[in-house]
Amino acid sequence: KNQVAATTVGQYQFAVYKSNDGACLQVTSASKTVYTQSVDSFETYTLGQPGDAQDNIAAIANGTDVTGRGQPDMVVSLYTGGAHCCSIHFVFELQPTFKLLATLNDSDDDMAHFERLADGHYYYVTGDWTFGYWPTCFACSPSAVVTLRWTDDAKGGGFHLAMDKMQTPAPTTAEWNKELSAAQKVVAAGDADSIGTTMWQTVLNLIYHGHSDLAWKFVDALGPKAQQKPLPALGDFCSLLKTSPYWPDLQPTLKDTPASCANAKANPSH
Repeated sequence: KNQVAATTVGQYQFAVYKSNDGACLQVTSASKTVYTQSVDSFETYTLGQPGDAQDNIAAIANGTDVTGRGQPDMVVSLYTGGAHCCSIHFVFELQPTFKLLATLNDSDDDMAHFERLADGHYYYVTGDWTFGYWPTCFACSPSAVVTLRWTDDAKGGGFHLAMDKMQTPAPTTAEWNKELSAAQKVVAAGDADSIGTTMWQTVLNLIYHGHSDLAWKFVDALGPKAQQKPLPALGDFCSLLKTSPYWPDLQPTLKDTPASCANAKANPSH
């Protein structure tokens, strides 16, 4: 009586239940339960990926191969609720055997989704929120949109950064000067609240867009005052960057890394 959604994909029936006691995902086949998961009542499951025109998210048919492994998949999302929080996407592979292939935890991101790009393959678009509440408030934090692809490897595979899909052209002189001017004003004012969304947002964008060498040049162009208290230093930024879940994929792409960044120890307390 508490079923709120159900769908059939091949031989599997996915059903979601919800009551004041909690929420439950159940998968059955031939009347036998093959998977179940339950959570608190304030959390919500969604079967598949429905479209959302407001956020420019396209619907994906249940059973679509979103990993490129050549097998039908089923996506189930869980919204956990709370401030700045949080979506989890479960990717089930249905053939040749049923299994939970991947669990994608998207802290502070309820807009994460699968997207089919121009090459015809599906990718997972989400955010890197490692810098949430750094250096001061959440709204003052830099963040980055990241694109992930499934990659099979010796450990069984997983979703990893698709840096080639995130690459953008280097900023033009006009774009560079605009970003630099905005950051210079913040540095001159010693504004620790705005430094995250100007200087460090630009640095993070350059790194994720394949221009880490320009990121370091941007830091240098702002001079030593940009790294003097109450403003955070490059070492502080890199200590936190190294705690990102995407750091193992990101690190090999960095070029000409300054010693203050290369020698920084991963430290989430920053």
